Amino acid sequence: QTDQERSTTSSFGSICFGSLLVAIIQTLRAMVENARNNDDTEGCAAFLLCLVDCLLSCLEGALEYFNKFAYIYVGMYGYSYFEAGKNVITLFKQRGWSVIIADDLISNVLTLFAFIIGMLTGCVGLVMNEIEESWFADYGGAASAFGFAFLIGIVISMITLSVVDSSVNTVLVCFAEAPAEFEKNYP
Repeated sequence: QTDQERSTTSSFGSICFGSLLVAIIQTLRAMVENARNNDDTEGCAAFLLCLVDCLLSCLEGALEYFNKFAYIYVGMYGYSYFEAGKNVITLFKQRGWSVIIADDLISNVLTLFAFIIGMLTGCVGLVMNEIEESWFADYGGAASAFGFAFLIGIVISMITLSVVDSSVNTVLVCFAEAPAEFEKNYP
């Protein structure tokens, strides 16, 4: 069974479970933030809401960090979500890669690249507005042309570049798992 077949059949439940955990944490955090923004909370209640919000924020960050590498293990080896997460964190600790993984520079570079693509696409929108002003006249002219094109450019590039980000993370996991075999096959 290939990794793709495994991740879309027998391991699909583990992938969904990880996503469900993140969704639950995000929902609870949104509820707490809504309660904090309510003017009725004062004193001890406001302090407790702030504390809960902080804890949920930390938990959400840990789960999102934990998620992307756990998903790689689920897809490659078919482990359950928690088992995959535990194994990949143990692997990174054994290799001394905790700091390397924490400095997720590839995601930052790809986000910057997507922003640049969005800006360039926004400029294309401005050129389109200059060519035919009637296309954006009902929506505010040049500003809406730039904004609309910028939004399209950044969304499409973020989706496309997420594949690159996932590929880099998979290569990191594979290299951490078996550096000698990786070096032998990809010198």
